Amino acid sequence: MIQLSTYPNPKISKRLKLLNFSGLRAPYIIYMHTLSCGLWACLVALTAVRAETTLSLSQCLDSAMGHNRALIQARENIRQVEGARVVVRSRFLPHLDLTATYDAHRTSLSDGKTEDQLGSALRFSQRLFEFGPDFAEEVQSREELRQAIYAYEGRVYQVLSRVWELFHLILLQDRQIAIRRESRDNFQAAYERQQARFERQLATESDVLNAQLNVLDEELAINNLERAQFNNKMDLLRLIGQPIGTEIHLLGGEVEFSIDQDRAVELALENSVAVALADERLREQGRVVREIAWEYSPDIQFDAGVADGQRNARVGLDKKGETWGMDVSSELALRATQPPDFVDETRWSALVEARIPIFEGASRAGRETAARARLRQLEIGLRDLYSETELNVRQAYQQVLEARGSQRIQAERVKIARRRLEINQILKDKGQVDENLLETFRNQFFNTQAQLFQNQENFIRRIAQLRRQMGYFE
Repeated sequence: MIQLSTYPNPKISKRLKLLNFSGLRAPYIIYMHTLSCGLWACLVALTAVRAETTLSLSQCLDSAMGHNRALIQARENIRQVEGARVVVRSRFLPHLDLTATYDAHRTSLSDGKTEDQLGSALRFSQRLFEFGPDFAEEVQSREELRQAIYAYEGRVYQVLSRVWELFHLILLQDRQIAIRRESRDNFQAAYERQQARFERQLATESDVLNAQLNVLDEELAINNLERAQFNNKMDLLRLIGQPIGTEIHLLGGEVEFSIDQDRAVELALENSVAVALADERLREQGRVVREIAWEYSPDIQFDAGVADGQRNARVGLDKKGETWGMDVSSELALRATQPPDFVDETRWSALVEARIPIFEGASRAGRETAARARLRQLEIGLRDLYSETELNVRQAYQQVLEARGSQRIQAERVKIARRRLEINQILKDKGQVDENLLETFRNQFFNTQAQLFQNQENFIRRIAQLRRQMGYFE
């Protein structure tokens, strides 16, 4: 049994690993299908001359991960955000600049003489370390990366669940078409018998037309199923990133449903994108609350350096936003535009400034109150999200059970309706049943069979919805 009081879920914290490095560490969910992409390219090349390509469910899921255009765009969005994050963190890397200057001015209007000077300097700078609250741009880039990663993960669940649904719908439609064709053949045989009976004047023309109508009804249903299956195949090809119009044949069996309800809830809580995102935002807000104490520390600025006329080096401590940082810089004059004030003499300078806040009108207390209230709000929201996720999964699970029960009962009703139609057809041939009663049984059979096929499709869609909420795929 899932205990919601055990908060937070420790399994969710594994997602934080994606946010702890300056570059993506080739996460499994993004790069695991690189090899499969190459295999898929070989498969397409080898089967280009074939009329039909055989696919399994695992191949479709792998192809969707590697070739689905929406997932590719989402992965590129992650890399784009990660590139911006590298730009933010580049402040800890050395910066080297070469500066060249040219200064010219006319000394006299009469003789037209001009004095010019050429100078150049090499400058180095780097941030050594930071302390205090997290750097504002770092926090923003972390949030953007978090949004991109979880948007991608949610998109993966959506695409894979749709691939799973279409795959099994196509297989179901294969079985439904086979059943319809068998039924059509039976009605065709009955139609031929009625024609023979009509020729011997044992049946009326109405009996022949009704038998032909049964055949046409099955033909119409087969045509509708074939068109629906064709559309599903085209949608599947688009989702798995393969050329539209490719002839495919799917390998698979009937859908099995055997997962325990509590296990379904556990998987959903572990894999939920919304829960994981809310959990990380709660952690982020907890960091904000912990860093409030830095507001009571004095603002310190420090600057020190040495210079000898041609070279200088400085180290400085300053505050940007809420974060303190230590920077080091140096400059070498390769060619001076003006003579230095002092030569072969080393001079140094130092400046320290501290500002100690004593009272600021309770503004800091107000910010602390707001931050803690926001933390409690996020915590309650996360607990509510746990409950909502569990509720949705349990309701989806019951809908699957309902669809499975409806499918089983409807299958029995189809058997009964078919047998009643056969019995009444025999009685009609013997003149014991009128045409209106036979027509009633005929309509009941076709309606019951159509409802069974609808229940079968609904069963697959309900399972796909549950799997999407669970985040579970082969």
